[in-house]
Amino acid sequence: MKILVTGATGFLGRRTVAALAPRHSLRLLVRPNASRERFPAGVEFIGGDVTDRASLEAGAAGCDAVLHAAALVKIDAPAAEFDRVNVGGLENVLAAAASARVRQIVYVSSFIALGPTEQAPSGVLDESAPGSSGEWINDYHRTKSLSDRRARQAISEGVPLSVIYPGVIYGPGELTEGNILVRHLLDLANRKLPALVGKAERRWNYVFVDDVAAGIVATLEQGTSGRRYMLGGENVTQEELYRLVGEIGGIRIPRMRMPDFLATAGGAAMKAWARLTGGVPRLTPDLVEIYRHDWAYDSATAESELGYRPRTLRSGLETTIAWLRETRVWPERPSE
Repeated sequence: MKILVTGATGFLGRRTVAALAPRHSLRLLVRPNASRERFPAGVEFIGGDVTDRASLEAGAAGCDAVLHAAALVKIDAPAAEFDRVNVGGLENVLAAAASARVRQIVYVSSFIALGPTEQAPSGVLDESAPGSSGEWINDYHRTKSLSDRRARQAISEGVPLSVIYPGVIYGPGELTEGNILVRHLLDLANRKLPALVGKAERRWNYVFVDDVAAGIVATLEQGTSGRRYMLGGENVTQEELYRLVGEIGGIRIPRMRMPDFLATAGGAAMKAWARLTGGVPRLTPDLVEIYRHDWAYDSATAESELGYRPRTLRSGLETTIAWLRETRVWPERPSE
């Protein structure tokens, strides 16, 4: 199968390309200034951007499928940029795929489009959830929700589209803003966080990056057109996450938890400073709001239909921290 891939240079994108390359012919849509290094031999590159429909049409020509994994995942960016990439990008992919008569489209959405889960009767949601509507935490949440709504509409119109919803992705790979958990672990190990944010009992769904990549491969090869799949991992409390990180990483986890009002004020200050200096804030007011919710999900549909088998959080963290040690970005004696 010949597949056009968007978002190939991102954290998840690179791991997915590595999983697909031995099995399929890949054409990667990459921006002119993006790195084309460290990709498997034999992949084809085409210059372009998901905001440029003409480049997508050229890329989709002659392809059997499109994997749309590109997204703007930023802690802070202009609202219009989120709309242009996350909402406009999907519209352009759908149009280009239709023009090229592509037989299959797989769109990588996000758990956040399904919404927080603490109000769900079981405390857990899956891909059948109606999705967030109008109560958005930030522009990423808003635009992924709007894109999800557009994807559902396309499915209802008969477009050969499948949608996947990864949980909080982590693991070895690019230390982009999308790899937020690994960046957070490094901040903990390097004692850059004097206190934790959010309640210890909040449950989040963490999924190892290679498991999501395998789920994407299975969706392309076995998935049913028009289906939506939650690709998550283990649901654990924040208390359990930090206990595992401290145990596996040999680091001391802060015991103090910052009150929400203080965290929000601190996040606002960090955001303002980052805008002045061009840096990436470790905390913003909307991130504090995300920590106020549960994000727990069920991947039973993907497990049943695709044979999806995510690893435990312990296993994934052991692999991730071992990689951080091998690459020498994990401090040798962080607790001393």
